[in-house]
Amino acid sequence: MGRIATLGALVIAALAAGLAAVWVGVDGWGAGLNGELALLRLPRVLGALVAGAALGAAGAAQQGLFRNPLADPGLTGVFGGALLGVTALVALGAGAAWERPWLLPVAAAGGALAATLALVAFARGRSPSGLLLAGLGINALAGAATLALTAWADESRSTLAMVQAGSWLGHMTLELVAWPTLAAGAAVLGLWLMARRLDALGLGETGAWLAGVDPGATGRRAALMTSVAAGAATCLCGQMAFAGLLAPHLARALAGPRHAWSIPASAAVGALIVLAADTAGRVGLLGKTLPASALVALVGAPAFLWLARRHV
Repeated sequence: MGRIATLGALVIAALAAGLAAVWVGVDGWGAGLNGELALLRLPRVLGALVAGAALGAAGAAQQGLFRNPLADPGLTGVFGGALLGVTALVALGAGAAWERPWLLPVAAAGGALAATLALVAFARGRSPSGLLLAGLGINALAGAATLALTAWADESRSTLAMVQAGSWLGHMTLELVAWPTLAAGAAVLGLWLMARRLDALGLGETGAWLAGVDPGATGRRAALMTSVAAGAATCLCGQMAFAGLLAPHLARALAGPRHAWSIPASAAVGALIVLAADTAGRVGLLGKTLPASALVALVGAPAFLWLARRHV
């Protein structure tokens, strides 16, 4: 009962924070004379909530899949792959990307899946340091390809720069939010339905087989779902590291280690983290408007170093 109450409180807190964020702007509280300011902020707030939820759930699943507390879509190359997918679509077919918004999450998920498969091939079962090294290599390769495509795409260069800087939330519309939201919802639900199998992976491959779980099939499904979640988040907020690292650790402290509780709790905590960072950056809380990715990194990077010192 305590975990149900905790999870309910987290979900209510995320929804209440989203409602409050719609009403707050640079000049303080207010929705405009006819609510026009609230309508302008609504896509951005929805995008932050959905992106944070997707990153939180994906981070919890990756940490369970790799049995590694340092796993995070932003650090393991998955975000780099998703960003490369979006960049390739916008650079090679900008018209198609905006005329058919559903292509953006498809391209992002495809790039994220390719990065995840590479990560599984190089780092599954290795130490935390091995996972980080593989992630660095994948991120470097994806980043180089992304920069090359960005330099080639003159007309879309400013848009791609915003995605890479993690400041795309400010350019969200309801049309751009819709498809990634559906993809993120399906991915989070899919990961939650795999909770028992992810718990079994924590026993090791032999233990998983004894528990009646096929570790290979479970790993492939989890990789697919985390790729879709990371791809959806990339379409909504651009590149953002550390949100998928912080949320699962906070969620497990509140709801326990079982994935049936930690995945939805991580989604709620991730939504709160990204929304709080975006709102603080949007209203100039630090005296200057900043992208959400910068504020998340200011907190996430020291937390990552602390965790790395304990586990590497």
